[in-house]
Amino acid sequence: MTMLAMQYKIQLPDDFDMNLIRQRVRENGTKTDGFQDLTFKAYLISTKGQHDAQTNQYAPLYLWSGVDGMNQFIWQGFYDNILKSFGWQHIPIGVPLSFQRSEDFLSARFCLELKRAIPEAATMQELTFSCDTDQDLARLLIYNPDKWECSEYYFFQNLPEQTKGMKIFEILHISV
Repeated sequence: MTMLAMQYKIQLPDDFDMNLIRQRVRENGTKTDGFQDLTFKAYLISTKGQHDAQTNQYAPLYLWSGVDGMNQFIWQGFYDNILKSFGWQHIPIGVPLSFQRSEDFLSARFCLELKRAIPEAATMQELTFSCDTDQDLARLLIYNPDKWECSEYYFFQNLPEQTKGMKIFEILHISV
């Protein structure tokens, strides 16, 4: 099985009404429920001024269990909705190293992202999660050897007290 992760982050103007994104997801979010090869899609937003967000951003995160579904999404009209609404977007791809989820995963309301560089080394040591918490409902570790960086995602029902250095996203919907 080939697993891939992708996330495009759409920067929105400071005065953008984020309720328009909430409405968009309410009306269309379930269209990716049951999508071929989609392990999950988390519809993520950050709103300027909330949870230390510096910008408004729409940032869907996908975990694919196969490339056929991802290819169908990108090339067979589904991604056209993003093109029509927000224009051409760069879609970073990563390799999932670890995905752990609880049965309560779909009740998550917040996603925290921690990006870090993978330092040059004489020998490779497998990446691990840098946060130790028993409150998260899921966690995903993705790496990109093209850029030698990794991203950690932690999913929560309620925000934990410690979020320093992490980007906080509100989850509007999770498709599986």
